[in-house]
Amino acid sequence: MAPQRHHLWFILVLAVAASLVLAGCAAPAAPATEAPAAPAAESFKVGLVHPSPITDSWSGLAYAAQQRAQAELGAEIANVQVGDPAGYEKAFSDFGSQGFNVVIGHGFQYDDAAAKVAPQFPNTYYVIVNGSSVGPNLTGINTIPGYVQIMYAAGMLAGKMSKTHKCAAFTLELPATKLPNEGFIAGFESVPGNECSLVTLNDQNDVGAAKEAALQAMADGADILSANANLAGSGVWQAVAEQGGDSVYAVGTVGDVNAQAPKNMLFSLAQDVPTSIFNAVKAIKEKTIEPGSAIELRLENPGDLAAYPIVFNPDLDPSIMTDELKAELQANIEKISSGEIKVQGAE
Repeated sequence: MAPQRHHLWFILVLAVAASLVLAGCAAPAAPATEAPAAPAAESFKVGLVHPSPITDSWSGLAYAAQQRAQAELGAEIANVQVGDPAGYEKAFSDFGSQGFNVVIGHGFQYDDAAAKVAPQFPNTYYVIVNGSSVGPNLTGINTIPGYVQIMYAAGMLAGKMSKTHKCAAFTLELPATKLPNEGFIAGFESVPGNECSLVTLNDQNDVGAAKEAALQAMADGADILSANANLAGSGVWQAVAEQGGDSVYAVGTVGDVNAQAPKNMLFSLAQDVPTSIFNAVKAIKEKTIEPGSAIELRLENPGDLAAYPIVFNPDLDPSIMTDELKAELQANIEKISSGEIKVQGAE
């Protein structure tokens, strides 16, 4: 190789080496930064303790409220059926220990257990339907006064429609079911010469026993039957549907149960309990509920009448429940709302 070319090649090698050394000394490039992750939305969990299957008209009311909370408030929901008093406190404690924000106890029978458990879980709010206990994280939604009133009005009309002047009302040994039935009986017996028996069932889920009791009442001459007895009430509707013929009729309760005795149900006295429960849950989520307060529904309160809708049976012979009788029922309700008629048990 010629000396000049050798010299140029040597210079090129030195330049490449120098560039490599400088590159090695340069500061390393900063790693690419990722955008900070958005904070996870805070969960809102709503639990439900109920006494009968959620397919039952009573427990189904609370489940409907829970589903609405899921759809409209983004709540995570869970429910458990607990009919044995020995399991009440454990059910409430389990939901509290799992970090549920709200726990609904669907029935008066859960009141004492919730009052005992609530102080142990201050971050969980307990809502007891027809409960009376209150506290910093405990409230009751008392639907009983208004339901006693609406049942009294229905009893007045049923008393006028009865041909035998006898009725039977089926209940459980619970104020939430017994008091409305007593209101119905008082309304029925407000018609001179009428008498109505109160039949207490032992098991809220024993449909067969309720059916037999209803058949016996019919055999004894009752031509109007009503029931406020959770799932067992469906046994009463079965008896009327199968053996009532064109002489025995029923007044449905709690929800729209007209389809259970389509030819014999005069009407159903529904309860818009789901809306009352949902409103309480929403107030808790939005922190607008007043601690230590209770919610009471009665016909004298503006707007509470909507919580007790009357669902007339579309399949009933219109000659039985005439427009005149429907208007009379409405008039009875208005007299109670205005205070013209006082209903004992709704004070």
